[in-house]
Amino acid sequence: MLRLSKRVEYGLIALQQLARRGTVLTAREIADESGISYDLLAKIMQDLKRDGMIYSHQGVRGGYGLMLAPQQISVTRVVDALEEENSITECTSETECCAREAVCTIKGPMHKLQEQVEQVLNSVTIAQLL
Repeated sequence: MLRLSKRVEYGLIALQQLARRGTVLTAREIADESGISYDLLAKIMQDLKRDGMIYSHQGVRGGYGLMLAPQQISVTRVVDALEEENSITECTSETECCAREAVCTIKGPMHKLQEQVEQVLNSVTIAQLL
């Protein structure tokens, strides 16, 4: 079965929390309220910021907020921001090459499956996770 990584799961939780609260939250607040690792979440927040989904404020009332409306942030965008590789098999990867590629009988169907998975993930937004 396909499974989203902890990084993606935590990123979705953080974005959901920011959308639900509609205010600036610290990574510590999100981690404590969600019961997730602060250290990992802090790194994830930096990646989400780098991708332009969230912004950060320094200082006493600092924290993170959404740069985009929740309906503009798809699960695909979160996966792409937090994972180096998101293909379901080696042959659907843009960076890896399968040793059996020349004789593979499932390459075509796997590409179709990869496209369908991407379409589904792209159709789900943070707004729908609220």
